[in-house]
Amino acid sequence: MPTPRTVPQTFWRSPRLPWVELRSTWQSRQAYKRHTHPQLSLGAIVEGGTRCVCDGQEYLLEPGDLIVIAPDAPHSCNPIAGRPRSYHMLWLDKAWCLSHLPELAAGGSLSCPQPVVRDPQRFHQVIQLVEQLYRGEEQAVTQPLIDLLQALPLQSEPLGTMRSTSQKLSERLLTNLAAPPTLDALAAEFCLRKETLIRTFKQDTGLTPGSFLNMARIEQARARLRAGDTLADVGYQTGFADQSHFHKTFVNYTAATPRQYATGRSISDNK
Repeated sequence: MPTPRTVPQTFWRSPRLPWVELRSTWQSRQAYKRHTHPQLSLGAIVEGGTRCVCDGQEYLLEPGDLIVIAPDAPHSCNPIAGRPRSYHMLWLDKAWCLSHLPELAAGGSLSCPQPVVRDPQRFHQVIQLVEQLYRGEEQAVTQPLIDLLQALPLQSEPLGTMRSTSQKLSERLLTNLAAPPTLDALAAEFCLRKETLIRTFKQDTGLTPGSFLNMARIEQARARLRAGDTLADVGYQTGFADQSHFHKTFVNYTAATPRQYATGRSISDNK
């Protein structure tokens, strides 16, 4: 059975274009847990089928399809029946997106009620941008990326208002990722049953407190890996019990290993 270590993957990023990141994955059967990104995500299915569940709706994607996932939208995109699939994924910084969508910026956030785009011209546009990024043509891609962004089916959405309990819980979890308070302690602090605390938080965010904490740790880990910190330091900094725990959680939520993400190449590329 293939493992993430043996899946050909490339992560592209550049300090000259800090608002865009690109991932390409080939012939992967690896599944993701439900997760979120603070960025706008744009996926292009190249081979195989993908089952995407976004905001509670299921979409079956085929080669040539694009999937647009709004910032912070809980989602998963997994292979169908364990069959391999290949895809590109662009992540675009939310603030950068809003700066080029002035008619939507007043809402404070973005949504995409119809996230699947089946348009050969748009798909070809994404593939061209991917190829240009890998060729290092960074100066040539900014305007095409803006044009693509403005053509996507995005809408303005007011910033969500979580219940005060969920807001306080998220703040407490984010205050100290390395050593957050336990849910038992927080439930006692808020004078609620732990089950009520978990249920309310999931209703407000789409994630359990445990998944929310893991995603926050993974986002911090990605930032530290991009900055060049060592794997051992990053695992410790982000509160994982040991390297095995860090590795397993990173794979579960990203379908890649921390080393693959840090180097921008798959292990197979290093042979």
